Amino acid sequence: MATHPHAVLTRRLYGLAGRGDLAGYLALIADHAVFHIGGDSLVTGEHRGKEAIIRLGRLVHEETGGTFRTELLSVQANDSYAVTLHRWTAERRGERIEMDNFNVYGFEHGLVVARWEYVADQAAHDTFWRRQGS
Repeated sequence: MATHPHAVLTRRLYGLAGRGDLAGYLALIADHAVFHIGGDSLVTGEHRGKEAIIRLGRLVHEETGGTFRTELLSVQANDSYAVTLHRWTAERRGERIEMDNFNVYGFEHGLVVARWEYVADQAAHDTFWRRQGS
């Protein structure tokens, strides 16, 4: 059975992000894409458009001193969506975290138009990404 094109694209996204290839990553993201992150933290919200997605990436990089890493474990895809399971690690404010997430990616015309993030432990996620002074 052949691998679905959205699974291939999603694996490529993770590879580009892991290598820090911002231009390559953004080439696979629609201009109007929205990344949704739930909870109550510094990274929470609807990050609309490439500029907002870039700001989110820079924030994560700066807040973690470049320690944020993602290991893609699995991808399943169909004609509209891809679902990923990944493990991420990071260090921030003297704390280290390791957690599994799954993300759902939505596609139109071969580009990512949406990403919804679901974390294994929302309270731990919110605590790790708490705002300054919290």
